[in-house]
Amino acid sequence: MDIETITYKGLQLPISISLVNNDSKKLFFIDYNVNIDIEISVKKMWKELFKYLEKNCLNYKIIFIHNLGSFDGYFIYKYLSDYDKPEQVKTIIDQHNKFITISYLTKNKDKITWKDSYRIFSVSLNNLCKNYEVEGKLTPYKEIYNSIEIFQSEELLNEFKDYNLQESIALYMVLVKIQEIYILEYNVDISTILSTSTLSMKIFRSNFLKVKIPILKDDVDNFIRKGYFGGATDYYKCYGENLYYYDVNSLYPHSMCKPMPYEIIAHHQDMYDIELENLFGFCEAEISTPDTLTPLLPYKYQGKTIFPTGKWRATYFSEELKAVTSYGYKVTLIRGYEFSKIELFNSYIEHFYHNKQFAIGSERLIPKLQLNNLYGIFGRRKDLIETVNIYRKDIPKYITNNVIKNIITISD
Repeated sequence: MDIETITYKGLQLPISISLVNNDSKKLFFIDYNVNIDIEISVKKMWKELFKYLEKNCLNYKIIFIHNLGSFDGYFIYKYLSDYDKPEQVKTIIDQHNKFITISYLTKNKDKITWKDSYRIFSVSLNNLCKNYEVEGKLTPYKEIYNSIEIFQSEELLNEFKDYNLQESIALYMVLVKIQEIYILEYNVDISTILSTSTLSMKIFRSNFLKVKIPILKDDVDNFIRKGYFGGATDYYKCYGENLYYYDVNSLYPHSMCKPMPYEIIAHHQDMYDIELENLFGFCEAEISTPDTLTPLLPYKYQGKTIFPTGKWRATYFSEELKAVTSYGYKVTLIRGYEFSKIELFNSYIEHFYHNKQFAIGSERLIPKLQLNNLYGIFGRRKDLIETVNIYRKDIPKYITNNVIKNIITISD
């Protein structure tokens, strides 16, 4: 599915929607008339789309849009909420307020779900088509497509409609080709997943995971998560001549081939008699550094990650602490959890790295995506964002009983 808009009164207004599956190609377009409010025509167009989907819902249980996360998702959510009762429309939104999915329970209790193909394959549609040798855009996007002036030329209007329809045709054809690859190679259906990382996880669990991963108790999980940090963004202005530049190949996949924590061996309430070199696990430690040190260890301070010098106490992975002691860090262990070791990801990494090494052209995209997107999902947030579609009059009730992250105004 694809939505095309024009700028109208300073806002983007959807005027054309294309919908493609194996059996049909549909285009929903506004009935433009200078004597009729264009926004009424837009609502009529969306109503026709939703009625068509309800009638043919067996052919449209999952609908992919390339970049549902931003304004395409907003339009669907807005007009779907106007079309039926708000409680019939559900959505999942990420911490950046981007739509992950939108689902609609029809009057006949059939479910239609929109998903974002860009979250799975995060390249432009044109590049995705080039990667898999599928015909993409037949004509480049023109600035005039964003103007109400297109209604003044029948030739331009037809060209615009063809452009919109081709977007959906291209997306459908490339997703069919990708689906065939994942089904044949890994027995994974891409319509069942939400992102590249969930795709990687499904491939890993169904094809490479040979052991049962223990589930940590909440108190252990909360302790370990204190040692989770994002990437380092500090930089230092340096000067040098005759320098060498090194590009580390597949850094995260390489790290994933090292021993990973597996099962808890011991819970140490007091680690005064335990040497860091003999520990494998997560621990709270007191850290001290000379003031002249270029800092390497992160620390959470007032909700932000900093890289301090001096003295502080925090939770870290043992191997991280071992790596920094040679740079002047002094570490005193306090308490923590000791784990056994396991080579958990090696077969997965070796498989996709081998494929990447010998792949040519489009064949490189899949192994590259799977190599870079598995590790992070194991550290995903535990707290989930619940999105509720409510009437404006009910906002005070929700504010009283819930922590509100954001309010997106759709209508009353």
